[in-house]
Amino acid sequence: MDYTRFTNLEVTGEIMGLVKNVLAAVALSKEADYTLQAAEKVPYIGITLTAASKTVTLGLPNGTAAIVVNEGGTNAFTLKNVSGDSGTSLEAGKLAVIRASTMANASKVYILN
Repeated sequence: MDYTRFTNLEVTGEIMGLVKNVLAAVALSKEADYTLQAAEKVPYIGITLTAASKTVTLGLPNGTAAIVVNEGGTNAFTLKNVSGDSGTSLEAGKLAVIRASTMANASKVYILN
């Protein structure tokens, strides 16, 4: 079996943060609604919100997956991939596995303990 070898391959755009390091993780602490920046779109996203009833919008590319953990001790927040999503509540200490869609309400979100 012959294999294809890629050399000088460059990854750019939104998926760069996801493929740059398979084990990459970020820990964010915010007090208001928040949309992830490009460098924060990594496989593990730990979030603490210091105020209640806030929304985090991921903005992940279509078909990508991520683990989002509410690392805070008290505040739940609404998790969306795109601004048009209805959103899913993520309670303190809970974990969400997400397969992202760029179409509103089409992302698959699974909440785990």
